[in-house]
Amino acid sequence: MKNLQWLSTAICSLPLIAGCGGSSAPPPPPTLSIATATLSDGTQGATYVQAVEASGGVAPFNWSVSSGSLPNNLMLAPSTSNSVAISGTPGTAQASVTFTIQVADSSKQTATQTFTVSIKGTVAQTQSGAVQGIVAGNELAFRGIPYAAPPVGNLRWKPPQPPISWPGVRDASTFGNPCIQANGQGQISGAEDCLFLNIFVSSQTPHGQTQPVMVFIHGGGNRTGSTQWPPFFDTPPLAQQGVIVVTIEYRLGLLGFFANPLLTAEGGGSSGNYGLMDQIAALAWVQQNIAAFGGDPTHVMVFGQSAGGFDIEAFLTSPLARGLFSAAAIESGSLVHGQILTLADFETLDAPLVSSVGCNTAPDVLACLRVVPAGTVNSYDFTIPNIPGALAARSIIVEPHVVPVEPFDALQQHGSPVPLLIGSTSQEESGNTPQEDPLVTPPLDNTGYQTAVHNLFDPVLAGAGNQVLALYPSTSYAAPVYAWIAVNSDYYDTTETRSLARAAAGANRPAVWRYIYTHAYENDPSLTPYGAFHTAELPFVFGNPTQTYNGPHTPTSAELTFAGQMMSYWSQFAKTGNPNVPGSTLWLRYDPATDAMLQLDDTQTALNGYNNPQCDYFLTLPLP
Repeated sequence: MKNLQWLSTAICSLPLIAGCGGSSAPPPPPTLSIATATLSDGTQGATYVQAVEASGGVAPFNWSVSSGSLPNNLMLAPSTSNSVAISGTPGTAQASVTFTIQVADSSKQTATQTFTVSIKGTVAQTQSGAVQGIVAGNELAFRGIPYAAPPVGNLRWKPPQPPISWPGVRDASTFGNPCIQANGQGQISGAEDCLFLNIFVSSQTPHGQTQPVMVFIHGGGNRTGSTQWPPFFDTPPLAQQGVIVVTIEYRLGLLGFFANPLLTAEGGGSSGNYGLMDQIAALAWVQQNIAAFGGDPTHVMVFGQSAGGFDIEAFLTSPLARGLFSAAAIESGSLVHGQILTLADFETLDAPLVSSVGCNTAPDVLACLRVVPAGTVNSYDFTIPNIPGALAARSIIVEPHVVPVEPFDALQQHGSPVPLLIGSTSQEESGNTPQEDPLVTPPLDNTGYQTAVHNLFDPVLAGAGNQVLALYPSTSYAAPVYAWIAVNSDYYDTTETRSLARAAAGANRPAVWRYIYTHAYENDPSLTPYGAFHTAELPFVFGNPTQTYNGPHTPTSAELTFAGQMMSYWSQFAKTGNPNVPGSTLWLRYDPATDAMLQLDDTQTALNGYNNPQCDYFLTLPLP
């Protein structure tokens, strides 16, 4: 017993033995490592900032470049935390610069990670020649690149021809001409030499990877419009979402969509869709050249709004566009069966132009037409052709070469060849006419609303006005003007969007994804009353809600967040053909049986249908 007591005393006299009054040995420090695996490439002349993060270890930390050198003008910032910034403005282009970053901690652990970074130059080589871009904020912009030869002189009303090569390096810092167009008052702007495109690339891109491409087709009834204005099209934040953004100009009005029997004979049985052929030529140019800008030609999304949506619908079935894109989006621009006229129709409707410009007695009518000043031709855009009703906007033409069948019919029969995103805004017609303008004084009252409904629908079908009033009672809206906006928006837009989505969707077909955009601009008395009007979504899709078609806007914090969400949905769709983003509201694939769709607003909401009883009734009426 005595010996055991001695042994116990001896053991407990040893230091740091648990249970004997000492303390336990400290645990080993967390293993130090560098969590960042890769760094983005940069651009010459653009601010570069990338963070390298450490995991584990014990603060303070010491960071250094243990081997190699950082790219020109980049520096490792002083840091004792578990992250360090590499930043600066690279002064020269450099390919594949390799260096090793080391971090040491207070427990004398070290960790290293080797990175390779390239610094891109601002010159890209196209098949027609080199172009010099310009750094604009966090993007590299290439503006005014010719994708086809100028469609002037003998090339007027002919398919676009390859661009003319140029020597040396072409300046691509400024936009090319917008296509010549007339406004409703007959004022002419733009030029006939206008087949240019613009490319926007983030100044920091994933190292060694190509990026999906998003090609935008602007709206304007195929008679007006440009991607030079409003300003939200220029250097859009959308291009910083892991995609490259391309915007294009294309021939408009009578210079882009003029049909004539003599042109039909010259064109081997086809004429009219010259503006559509321009757009397809731009897509072909992207396939041939976008790799020089870091783009992936196998992942090209085309998206268009309003008439640009009409044109996307045509792409989906045009034999000339086959294989030029991998995903498509139609925003507020759906055409159903019977809304597209034939070549013969347009040859008749366009015929007055020949005599209007004095070419009807010329020995060579086409030669005469091709020397008429472009502004003179376009001055007739709002009078020729005289198309009645909702087809007043110049649209695509069913003809043998570019659009051989009605796109709606082909989509109904075969489905979309690629994943399709499609939708509209909830108040498309807001502000379209004085009766649909919430800020007009005096506002539309209930008597005026009922009269407007009867005037529109009773000539279409006896008793239709009363049925529409029952479906849209003014008491269900904040004011009668909003009931009238809802009627027109569903009649002309929502119903057609739903019909096209239903036609394209189906089992064993590429997925269709439908949305309804309901966001009204916030804190802006000049915009808020109009609700989710036509074009309202575009500044959010492009990531710049500080600008609209109606002028500048000061977005709320919720709207800035919403813009980020919209960019995420659209860019994710470009990357994968599926708009769903981790952490966001689930966007279900469209199913005609359930009308599954997503409501897009500050808060996104899954819906099964939108105003379906109203749309069902409108389908019983003749086409608007």
